[in-house]
Amino acid sequence: MKLVAIETSTDICSIAYIINGECNNIVEEKVPRQHAEILPIFYNKLVQQSKLKLEEIDAIAISIGPGSFTGLRIGLSYAKGLAYSNAKPIIPVPTLEALLIGSNIDYDDIIVMVSSHRNIYYVQRFNKLKNSISKSEVEPIELSKITDLNDITQNILIVHYGCERLFLDTKISFKTVTPSAKWIGILSNKNYNKWIEKNPFKLVPKYISPFKIG
Repeated sequence: MKLVAIETSTDICSIAYIINGECNNIVEEKVPRQHAEILPIFYNKLVQQSKLKLEEIDAIAISIGPGSFTGLRIGLSYAKGLAYSNAKPIIPVPTLEALLIGSNIDYDDIIVMVSSHRNIYYVQRFNKLKNSISKSEVEPIELSKITDLNDITQNILIVHYGCERLFLDTKISFKTVTPSAKWIGILSNKNYNKWIEKNPFKLVPKYISPFKIG
């Protein structure tokens, strides 16, 4: 299976060529507020480096949210353009779940979070039960420090991106993972039949809003 994967949910702009669940090539960089200009350039570079042909791609995978309102919109719009031009399906991939895959951590109970804006953070909890994974709904939560999160205990590891300031003066275990189209592609390949959108005309990013704080 061949996929083009796109990740624009944060200040990272990333696009990858995935073959049978492995990253064949990737172009990515931290480019705050430049996704609209940079993403087409990165795609052309990926095509040149990988010699990929869009007509041979099985689907376009896209980080669907939560994350940056503008970044998600730009990424999905570009994914739709690639998909429509060659009648390809789209695979929307949950951003926090992809971040968890990128952590490469064996876990029983774990929290994944990314920064939104001001003191708002998107938070999701995952539990591994035998051969399945249960997960909570993504919540936008207002935090000034990580101990404000009621679910946190010393035994739960946190995977995050952009939340460093929350962990100042704390002994809570955490790991920083940078969002990447590589994780989007690997996860989309794994869940292809379950997540595939063959007619994604009405597909929209999961902004997780309006916020309900308090």
